[in-house]
Amino acid sequence: MYKISSSYLGDRCGGTPYAVYASSVDSCTPTECSASSGETNADMETIDCSSDFIATMRDKFDDSPYLIKLMTTDSTCSKLSMAFGYPASGTCVGAYDKSYYVIAQLDDNGTASLQYYRERSCLSKDLYQTDSANKLHSSSTCALLTATNGTAALMSMTPVEATPRRGQGMKDTKATLNSDRSSIALLETPQTSLGLNVPGQTGLWNDDVITAKRIPRDKVQTQKLISRGAFGEVYAGLYNGQQVAVKMLPPATRTNMKQVNDFLAEAKMNATMDHPHIVTFVGVAWDSLSDLCVVLEYMQGGELRALLDTYLKSKHPVGFDKQKATIALQVCHALTYLHSLEPPVVHRDLKSRNILFTSDMEAKLSDFGVSRETLDQTMTAGVGTSLWMAPEVMLGERYDDKADMFSFGVVLSELDVHTMPYARAKKENLESSGREMVDSVLLQRVALGRLQVEFSDASPEAMVELGRACMSVDPTQRPNAAEALYKLHVICQMMP
Repeated sequence: MYKISSSYLGDRCGGTPYAVYASSVDSCTPTECSASSGETNADMETIDCSSDFIATMRDKFDDSPYLIKLMTTDSTCSKLSMAFGYPASGTCVGAYDKSYYVIAQLDDNGTASLQYYRERSCLSKDLYQTDSANKLHSSSTCALLTATNGTAALMSMTPVEATPRRGQGMKDTKATLNSDRSSIALLETPQTSLGLNVPGQTGLWNDDVITAKRIPRDKVQTQKLISRGAFGEVYAGLYNGQQVAVKMLPPATRTNMKQVNDFLAEAKMNATMDHPHIVTFVGVAWDSLSDLCVVLEYMQGGELRALLDTYLKSKHPVGFDKQKATIALQVCHALTYLHSLEPPVVHRDLKSRNILFTSDMEAKLSDFGVSRETLDQTMTAGVGTSLWMAPEVMLGERYDDKADMFSFGVVLSELDVHTMPYARAKKENLESSGREMVDSVLLQRVALGRLQVEFSDASPEAMVELGRACMSVDPTQRPNAAEALYKLHVICQMMP
């Protein structure tokens, strides 16, 4: 059984749909016309239940041209994961899950394309993926939907064959689907889903680093869930009998191409890291798109934030002792390494939750989900803001490795007083209603230099000075990682 959702603009469900989405389900309840569930950038939707999703999707577009993109969960293309249909109008429309916008186009010369954009204006600068075919061959034979590993097939809905061209390193394949409609469907197998044309990430599925680090999926076992967030789930697991951490995308995003590519980009970045204070990358594994996972060193000591919460509850003395200073030193070692790479790598999400401990309480930096090489960077959409974020990143301005140093200054404050960043400022600056200051207002004050994190009187003066310097609003006034590392070495040597 398949659930087919058709989205419409306006207050009625009539005419050509904005987008049509089909998925395999165990049960389905048809709906004539109701407010959109929010999965697409549309107002109203209908839900149909059918065993023939292609026919239902085709009927939704009636005589209007359209493109359908099929995604399967097996190499024989017999098991549908999702299908997406868009009007081939050549105009910008919203797509499933609001993560991108699409222009679907059929040209007179027989070519067809789906172009994906990050922003609703669909400007060329926001293009991040294109599925296309530019050569159609006559054929009197119609075969089942098939494709070989590492390829993509652009399928014609009339009895013709299509030869694809999608990115570097892709092989050609031919396949057909019999129909009496002059429209086109794009077929993607799990293998091709990871070979998308994303700037700076082309062909990640066939990337040398990813290929070299691939491990057998059946050797990876997941056990209990350790943590779950919007961008991933981490499980305790085993690989060849060794305790490991297994990171996977949330189930809802495992077929989202942007999420998959970002996940693989993170895996590649992890795979190239080699430092004693960065969590060790074990490998990447997959049998299909739905079970893609990254295997990492298991950190038995937990995260820094959990340790600080324990300190807070037990009223552990504030200030810096030898252990806290050593943690700061080890994190700074990791930052110095990242920033010394060519080009430098900015972590962009340094915070206490991303600092993990071994069983011997050695600190290691983790989670490179939003890390980027510094090449004229501005913060990309969707990353979000946090209490550790530098002002220039909050404001969408250009930034470099000094953004990490601001975050490091916030972490120094956490190590000192144990509380979450700006906890005291929130309580002391209540709104007129008596509620604590909301994060959006707080971050505005941070960006203007009117608010900083707290340091205690029990901390060495040199450590407080370093923390304040790291949190300078002007990035040029912050020390770089190597300078901070030297100062931390001096501070540690002076401690008993």
